[in-house]
Amino acid sequence: MNEIILKVIGGLGIFLFGMHYLSNGMQNLAGNRLKKIISSLTDNRVIGVIIGILVTGLVQSSSITTVMVVGFVNAGLMTLKQSLGLILGANIGTTITGWILVLKVGKYGQLIAGIGALIFVFGKKEKTKNRGMVLLGLGFVFLGLEFMKEGFKPLGSDPNFISLFHKFQAHNLKGIILAASVGALMTSVVQSSSATLGITIGLASQGLITPVTGVALVLGENIGTTITAFLASIGASVNARRAALAHTIVNVIGVTWVISIFPFFYNIIQNITNHTTDPTTLLATAHTSFNVTNALLFTPFITYFAKLLEKLIPSTEDETKEIKYTHLDVRMLETPTIAISNINDEVENMGKDVIKMFELVKIIFEKNLDKTSNQVKEIFKLEDKLDIVQKEISSISSMLLGENFSNEISIEAKNVLTIVDEYESISDYLMSEIKLYLKLLDNNITLDKAEKVDLLKLHSELNNYFHFVNEIISTERTEENYLKSFKVKTKITTLFKEIRNTHLDEFRNTKKDLFYTIGYMDMLNTYRRIKNHIFQVTEILIKEN
Repeated sequence: MNEIILKVIGGLGIFLFGMHYLSNGMQNLAGNRLKKIISSLTDNRVIGVIIGILVTGLVQSSSITTVMVVGFVNAGLMTLKQSLGLILGANIGTTITGWILVLKVGKYGQLIAGIGALIFVFGKKEKTKNRGMVLLGLGFVFLGLEFMKEGFKPLGSDPNFISLFHKFQAHNLKGIILAASVGALMTSVVQSSSATLGITIGLASQGLITPVTGVALVLGENIGTTITAFLASIGASVNARRAALAHTIVNVIGVTWVISIFPFFYNIIQNITNHTTDPTTLLATAHTSFNVTNALLFTPFITYFAKLLEKLIPSTEDETKEIKYTHLDVRMLETPTIAISNINDEVENMGKDVIKMFELVKIIFEKNLDKTSNQVKEIFKLEDKLDIVQKEISSISSMLLGENFSNEISIEAKNVLTIVDEYESISDYLMSEIKLYLKLLDNNITLDKAEKVDLLKLHSELNNYFHFVNEIISTERTEENYLKSFKVKTKITTLFKEIRNTHLDEFRNTKKDLFYTIGYMDMLNTYRRIKNHIFQVTEILIKEN
């Protein structure tokens, strides 16, 4: 008995571990393609379903896809209507796992895992390591399934277990419902329909359950898998909760109508498989047929379905949310390659706000605006906003560092953490520049015309410098760009020294007001600090990697 438990639980653990590595490896290999696929999403329901199939095929988990969808909807990156197509597609995409198991190379699981491990350990390039991870995961999936089959084998001759399994054989309506309920419960506990499909195949392969019972279990597993999205939607926005509910409704209704015509459905599956005696092929066919048919039935009515969901979970006027400026959501971490891509988009948006601050500072200086002007007020608002943006980006990026993601993802997350800190510092200094300027105005002191020209010249050089460095983030991070950045930095340092020395000479020769000189020098030094922070971004992007 102990040996049976060890083999079944051990096999399940190895299977889940394999699915995890297979999913991570596939995501890492897909890279930016995942983001491009998601970005091509439109309100076209058919395209939505196709994208759902592609994404789930790449990440090898409908649970990951649906949680990601909930996160996208919660962050405002996806509409409810768009999410419904993806969810229907995810249900089809997850059936790929069953067809992987149909390959029947379980006895080679150790060999595949071994080859994958060697490639992963000794591979030099990140892409090579990811290929090794995929093979390692695939090997463990087959190996885990074989362990489970071996674990279930002795139960075939145990009268107590035979009696237990016979209680939920799907030979009548009551048995079908009971078997489907068991499948739903198993998947809710394990939170992986792929794992429970593996268990079902193991049971059917050893003759502990009949093929017809296996099909009923598979139907129930489609309901159980919806628990993951439901849990992910807790505390999310109204639309995110609607998307999670949609996943449950689609699968519950689908299972209900299939159970109502179950004998007819089972006969169709048998005819499709030419009355095969292989339970793996039969169950994979049933899984795919159910989800494809269900998607075909729901797809034409997506618009009406979205309206129904809005009535089932109505918006409430008193719903309050904290101020949030980015489209980032912790649920996106289920797909780290997409998460890091979205994070980089937000860094780019942060850079645009810093550029806006540069433009506002220029206008304020040129027009001698005071603290009552809209431009000054906007500067303060932008700085407050960027403080929040930095925290939101840093929060998600820190989570990417704390998980077992690829080295490439970890490096990118580390870069982001430092870059947003530099950007926030630049915004602080731009605001300080205005504070120093306003302090002079409060004391009835205005900038000399010639020195204002010098200050604006320095400001323009720094603005252009920031533009250049900010573009490096989304372009080639080459040694050539580093050298160019270093030259620009040196040029600005020389300009700073010239302006400072000119002012000090003026101070000595004309006995300028000391308060004015201190204020002007502080403004110059603030620009010097901005220059250093801009160059630091270049070093993070190029020299530190």
